[in-house]
Amino acid sequence: MDLIRGKNMDIKLSVNIIESYLDLDRKPVGVKFFFDKEEFKNFDVPQRDRKVTYCNSVQLASRGKAMKLTKANQACPNGAMALKMREVPEPMASGKARFSKHIYHDVETSKSISDNMLFLKEEPVGIAVMPLENFNEDPDVVIVVSSPYNIMRMIQGHAYFNGYTNNLRTCGLQAVCQDLTTYPYNTKDINITLLCPGTRLVADWQLNEIGIGIPFEKWYEVVEGVKETANPFERNNKKEEIVKRLKERGFDTSVIRFNENYDDGSYSGGLVEIEE
Repeated sequence: MDLIRGKNMDIKLSVNIIESYLDLDRKPVGVKFFFDKEEFKNFDVPQRDRKVTYCNSVQLASRGKAMKLTKANQACPNGAMALKMREVPEPMASGKARFSKHIYHDVETSKSISDNMLFLKEEPVGIAVMPLENFNEDPDVVIVVSSPYNIMRMIQGHAYFNGYTNNLRTCGLQAVCQDLTTYPYNTKDINITLLCPGTRLVADWQLNEIGIGIPFEKWYEVVEGVKETANPFERNNKKEEIVKRLKERGFDTSVIRFNENYDDGSYSGGLVEIEE
């Protein structure tokens, strides 16, 4: 199949491809916003029966759980603010709240953080959060939390079609709700996060995990870019693992070429002669 910028791809195929080319410990997660009550009601996924932080719902989805959430489910006030399910209080908007917690040097710096975060502009009726492979219709955002190596590869996949990534923004706060969800949703561009202390506490991410948020409009081309850059970027040991996973999923393994990388012959060694 000729997958030009992912045009001939579907959701299940895309997940199969990305899980073949990357050694992911977690499932890619899809997030969908609903602004119509009937559409939300008819979406065939059970609604969560208790409160949960939004970031933990993403973590649970990365382990296979599927759920719908409303305002009543929101356990984190900052996550609810990002999702427009709670208004931003004046102390937060003005910078006074975070400054009072000694997070920033002054109120102006603290306010600039609030000013630069991009939250939902319209309150949704509800949200679906579940493994991407479970979706039969397009979600709004795809979230992958994984090792720095795998996130690097996804950025390289994005760069294959889009060039340099100019708009990555993060500050170590509101990592999953803003960095990985509402920022990509609003900008239609990818973003990464190193996560934040809050989500590392309540969602129990691993210390070596970071995340990438991808608007669904770009998901297929990122997947195709990862596939197309495997030969130049992956080393032989990684290629052996890729071939094994491709074979397990019934994909063509002849596309992987060993002993071939973008930097072949680039490096030199030995002593440097220094003239005194």
